Amino acid sequence: MKRGIFSAVLGILVVSAISARACTSWVLRPEVTESGRMIVQKILDNPYSTLDADIRIAPNGWRWIRIGRLNGPSMAMNEKGVAITANCGERNGDEPSRKGRQTFYSFELLWHVIRNCATAEEGVEELKHIGRNRLFRMPGKQVVKYGSILMVADAKRAFVVEIGDGYCEAVEIASGIHVVANAWRIPGGEAVSVHNGQDIRGNRAREVCAVKALQANQVDGKYTVRGCFDASRRIRGPKYLDRYPFVPGDRKAKNMSLMTGCFEIDPEFPAYLSCAYTSLGPQRHTVYLPVPMAVRQLPDKMRDGRWAQMAFTHQEAFGPEHGDLQKFTELEDKFHKEFDATRDRARRLLRAGKKAEAVKLLNDTFERQYAEADAVLTALDEAARKKSAEAVNADKKQIPSNSEK
Repeated sequence: MKRGIFSAVLGILVVSAISARACTSWVLRPEVTESGRMIVQKILDNPYSTLDADIRIAPNGWRWIRIGRLNGPSMAMNEKGVAITANCGERNGDEPSRKGRQTFYSFELLWHVIRNCATAEEGVEELKHIGRNRLFRMPGKQVVKYGSILMVADAKRAFVVEIGDGYCEAVEIASGIHVVANAWRIPGGEAVSVHNGQDIRGNRAREVCAVKALQANQVDGKYTVRGCFDASRRIRGPKYLDRYPFVPGDRKAKNMSLMTGCFEIDPEFPAYLSCAYTSLGPQRHTVYLPVPMAVRQLPDKMRDGRWAQMAFTHQEAFGPEHGDLQKFTELEDKFHKEFDATRDRARRLLRAGKKAEAVKLLNDTFERQYAEADAVLTALDEAARKKSAEAVNADKKQIPSNSEK
């Protein structure tokens, strides 16, 4: 890549809160996954926000899928098979003056890598340049500055990157799996980090619990997409040994699980067969929908936030422990089986040079599955609204009128 791309900072939305307050992300390398593909997943925990996703075209013509909030990518994957996630990192101290200096914010790191890097290694080099040249800072009005933890992977290689003001180090994940929360672990960060022991203990507990959840869902010693979904839905408890990934909440909560993206990178035809299993909304209250990179564009309801709203409504009506989760998992298993068969057929078409037929097949399958998922979520949304209305009416009946006081 040419270093000239750093001449200007991307003009995107600056958010006012620390990105990814208590997120969990992981990488599962191909040799330990059932499919033999690299898997990267992020669970976004934050205060309530509008959630959306779409397919975008970079200035160089590359297609990429954006999954996020506030019009920014909280997680993303491009047609070259590069996937990236970002968690909030450790506190770096007081925020210095930035007057007259261009900087990359947290969303912009993802935006920059996904639009410009064809391999994970290229992405790491770009992030190092940004961090070490003091081109990065977390957004917002806070008087302290925070670093970030990114995971960057392609079909063959994966890295964890820790970046702060004037600092960036990376380590390749050479084997197995790796889980990150919000604590730095690469040697070197101690020189710029400012933290307390309680923060470290909480983050390590969350990482350990996520590993336990993933390990518990292995099939014949291999990690699966299904296992990733199930691990992401384990409910977090108050004890350190129960700090699992899913954080229940409502629209007023200071922190809750908002959504996840589970990327499965295809090594042969990443521009078509890589898949973003997308959960827009709290993952215990919605369906992971397979979105292959060949999809032309996502439906309006996924792009304007309405799809995620149904999941929030369901959670507020029924709570994290509810009877509809089996409907979600059964539908996901059906989708996964259909998608795997479709992907195999599309691969044969691509190998035969029949690109248009492969793209049509993948889009037809996606549109059919989306319609089926939307019907289920819409019905559950209606049931949730009815339940919430009944609860409000019941509360009103219990409040005495002025004449009764």
